[in-house]
Amino acid sequence: MSTIIVYTIVSFLLDGLVSNFISGSIHNSSMFNTIYSVIALVIIYNYFDNNSKFLKILFVLGILFDIVYTNTFLLNIFIFIVIYIILGMINNYIPNNIFTINVKTLLAVFIYHILSYIILSIANYDSYSYILLMVLPRSVIMTIIYTSFSYIMIKKIYFKRYTKKIK
Repeated sequence: MSTIIVYTIVSFLLDGLVSNFISGSIHNSSMFNTIYSVIALVIIYNYFDNNSKFLKILFVLGILFDIVYTNTFLLNIFIFIVIYIILGMINNYIPNNIFTINVKTLLAVFIYHILSYIILSIANYDSYSYILLMVLPRSVIMTIIYTSFSYIMIKKIYFKRYTKKIK
């Protein structure tokens, strides 16, 4: 469990580090910009037998993401729950390997951006515009790199230390 928590915290902090040190904005996005916290949620999803513990991590991460990075109220919790539901449906049909976990994270990042765009457009908050179409393709490269690295490292570390899923 400690491996999963440390990885989630590192991913959360990486969101802030990359956004502060790699120049990029919604209008001029970098290839290194992705949502590391969403990737972490997808990676750690399969290590839980007990969904209540995963949901606790999801809620805490959503609240922190809302407070620290997006300055919204409950937006990211809602989006993270939608991603959780979609992951649950997908995991029934698709096994986990490095290729499918990359597909799942790309889908999760796209869902995050699209739901953010829809919800913020309904609320008349103009942070997204047609620029969304430029942000999505640019985040693909770093999403695949971080997902592949994370999947291999977490799998290696976790199965070296533990033999079962988190209950």
